[in-house]
Amino acid sequence: MQPDTSTFRFSLKFSSGLFALLTLWLLYLDWQLLVPAWLKYLFLLINAVTLFGYWRDKKAAEQQAWRTQESTLLLLGLAGGWPAAFVAQHWFRHKNRKVSFQLLFWLTALLNTSACYSLWISGWLLP
Repeated sequence: MQPDTSTFRFSLKFSSGLFALLTLWLLYLDWQLLVPAWLKYLFLLINAVTLFGYWRDKKAAEQQAWRTQESTLLLLGLAGGWPAAFVAQHWFRHKNRKVSFQLLFWLTALLNTSACYSLWISGWLLP
């Protein structure tokens, strides 16, 4: 069964738009000096590693090679790489239709954002 190309185009536009919004949000936080510099660099590094992890797993799936465990991909998202994971799922069309994975993915995104918000409110993440 072939995927619907109009759905793929919408998904690609949506994930690209979200990626642009997250980038602008990070630049805004940088401009307003609302987060420490080390956190921004850590955020960028974790997201780059996450994007690479999803790309590598997709390539391994296509070549029927050794795959990355789902728990590893979910842990990368929990560590702060969930924005890149979301984008990668749509860019590479990987892990975005598996319902059990999606439920766990969104749970890790919620846990990460809740933890970051709690740390920021408590003053731990202020510059």
